[in-house]
Amino acid sequence: MDAAWIAEYKKETDRNRRKLILEREKEEHSGEPEFEIREKLWNARYDRKNGQDIDYGIRGWVNFQSMKRRVYMPGEAKRLRKEIDGVKSDWQFPLCEDYGETGQKALSDELFNIALFYYEICERDKTYNSVVLGLGHISDEKRAVKIAKEVKLMTEVIPEDLNISDEFELFIKSAKEAFRYKYPSEAEV
Repeated sequence: MDAAWIAEYKKETDRNRRKLILEREKEEHSGEPEFEIREKLWNARYDRKNGQDIDYGIRGWVNFQSMKRRVYMPGEAKRLRKEIDGVKSDWQFPLCEDYGETGQKALSDELFNIALFYYEICERDKTYNSVVLGLGHISDEKRAVKIAKEVKLMTEVIPEDLNISDEFELFIKSAKEAFRYKYPSEAEV
């Protein structure tokens, strides 16, 4: 398997350009498990409903992040488990398990891409980058620090609080790797 196209695909956050990469590589790699799983992941991640583009990877990110804000009362283990399984489903954990080590590598790359895309969304979002009711904007350095705090929340606080660090180890590593890739000069998360 040609690693160059996989690296390009992993770092490309535009859904249409990602699809073009898959189409370009289809003839040469069709039938190979590494290609097959990435194509299935693309098809499962992106959708279009009622004229709106949907990214289930970002939906999973937001749902994972929101688990920190929810209060789980004693006896609500089923509700928590349902939410955790929903995130795993959005991120296609079950699909990738069927592909063994190849699936784990593809899932790791996809989780990297989801995190990278989220960081790019944060950079472009006016509300995320504003201060004092939108009257000013934070600097690039402050935005990187703000994102680093979110990464810490997503990769350390939530998994530890909910006791799911082992279950989401692949996500934890991928989100941190994407942060280091996007912000190489920032402190370690």
